[in-house]
Amino acid sequence: MAAPTVSTVINQMKGYCSKRTGFSMWQKLFHDHIIRGKADYEKIYSYIDTNPMKWDIDCFYVLREEAT
Repeated sequence: MAAPTVSTVINQMKGYCSKRTGFSMWQKLFHDHIIRGKADYEKIYSYIDTNPMKWDIDCFYVLREEAT
């Protein structure tokens, strides 16, 4: 049995989460990157760590109304 590809794993995870929440919260594509050293790791870590703080200024971010 062959190991699943990254694309297969991501696709299954997105499908599972969307089914559980009742809506899709994912972008259609994803960007993977091979980390090639400490500086590269730190740059990517910083991006991931600070990204949620920038969501409200992202042109693709849509605030969903709370169910009442």
